[in-house]
Amino acid sequence: MQIQPESLDGTFNLGKVEMDMFGGLKKTSSRITIATALGVTLGVYAMSATPARAADFGGDCCADLEERVAELEATTVRKGNKKVSVTISGWVVKSFNVWDDGFDSNSVVGDKDYDLGSRFAITGEAQISPGWSAGYNMTVLAPADVFGFASNQVNDDVFGDISTLYSYMYIKSDKWGTLNWGTLSPASDNAAVLADASGTVIESNAVFFEGPGFFLRTPGGGTSALTWGSFLGCYGIGGAGIGVDCNGVAYEAVRYDSPTIAGFRLEASWGADDKGDVAVFYNGDWGNFKTTAAYAYTHTSGSGTGLPFPTADSDLHQVGATVMHEPSGLGLYGMYQYETLDLVAAPDTNVWYLKPFLKKTFMPMGATTFYGEYGNYEDQFFNANLALGANVFDSSEVERYGLGVVQEIDAAAMHVFGRWQHQELDADFSAAAGGGSFSTEDWDLFQVGGVIFF
Repeated sequence: MQIQPESLDGTFNLGKVEMDMFGGLKKTSSRITIATALGVTLGVYAMSATPARAADFGGDCCADLEERVAELEATTVRKGNKKVSVTISGWVVKSFNVWDDGFDSNSVVGDKDYDLGSRFAITGEAQISPGWSAGYNMTVLAPADVFGFASNQVNDDVFGDISTLYSYMYIKSDKWGTLNWGTLSPASDNAAVLADASGTVIESNAVFFEGPGFFLRTPGGGTSALTWGSFLGCYGIGGAGIGVDCNGVAYEAVRYDSPTIAGFRLEASWGADDKGDVAVFYNGDWGNFKTTAAYAYTHTSGSGTGLPFPTADSDLHQVGATVMHEPSGLGLYGMYQYETLDLVAAPDTNVWYLKPFLKKTFMPMGATTFYGEYGNYEDQFFNANLALGANVFDSSEVERYGLGVVQEIDAAAMHVFGRWQHQELDADFSAAAGGGSFSTEDWDLFQVGGVIFF
């Protein structure tokens, strides 16, 4: 399930292809652009004119203005034809980060990584007949320097490339659902992550968007060859050290989205080297309680897992849910992930994550959300053994906890936020490696930033 702005509060039933932005804002017609340009141009004209000329509305006073408006209209986003709509939407996210690995520290400004990073989407739709429509989605990632997955002590601001995230089309029936095909978000992508209805998904979630690329520090300050991601491995996407959402990438696939019935919605997809998945979503109100929930299953066959497991099959289960008492604003989000690989040497992995929160409107500008988080990531150490070329470790546990606050600014369709993330590792050497524990320094991140939606 791809991250859409309308999904960031846990509202699943609006569907993947709706691109209305946060707070119901829509983008953008040439009329709005022209009206804005006209206002700016008139303002500049009035400021630059002498009193005598400002009062003189005769002659050719408006000819230049009309010509400029025509130029602006020619350069605005317009429909290619009168049948298919064109919509531009997206967000820009930037943060200031201070990290501390127990021995060294530094500060860096950057984007969020991958599908949380700055982006824009061009989408559109046309009606085929009553109840039937067709459309498209082209979403482009456009970050600058990124503080994310690959950042570390050597290079903590990784250059971000402009790249295609999604490029697909669809046919939709109001009664039968939607068939999508192209490069898209599979059914299980972000399924449990987006069950978080706290409104803080971009700011912080169970995925290690920051920290996995940093090298571990030994107690004496030495730098290990291993990273935090060495103990956060996902089997199904080639060993990516991100902890959870282990099918969380876009790829070439076909996906079916069912209509919403009694709050429930189904998605199923197939593609990219025999990856198949199915997900069920629920969104509803029970008295004063708002609830969102999702379950997803992913099976990856053989070569679909990619290196370092080119012949093994993996199975991934993930479930997430939020319960929020709307009058008080108190809520709790939680998720659980279980992944297996059909190799004797590969342990089953377990992850669970909790985020209690309070979301209230204390001031006119918008809601304020305070949250805490705790995550436990067990036995995802296979990347460490692969890096060392032997079964050096036989168990591991990464603990992560933190605090954060998010302030919504409704008038600007904007969030500002501050957060602290702490993580620590407990890993045991195998008997063949002599037993005992692997001692490392903890890692901390202090982050402030903002997100503006358009």
